[in-house]
Amino acid sequence: MTTQTPTTEERLSRLEGAYEQVNERLGDLRSEMNERLTKLERGQESLRSDINNLRNTIILAFAGAWVTTVGGLIALFTRL
Repeated sequence: MTTQTPTTEERLSRLEGAYEQVNERLGDLRSEMNERLTKLERGQESLRSDINNLRNTIILAFAGAWVTTVGGLIALFTRL
């Protein structure tokens, strides 16, 4: 059994092919990462919006309770 040693040109050709594959894979990886980051940013914006809506609801509830309490106290003291 004799094994032939590949020539320098063959080895360079194989390396060039491997390099092109790596380059393509990196491009695919970059695209996938950009898509995921975009989805993450959209999710954060949605979460931020939900938190702001909840905060506004809580503020309104406390403001209503405060107005009701102060109004009741005023009514109570004006009758005395």
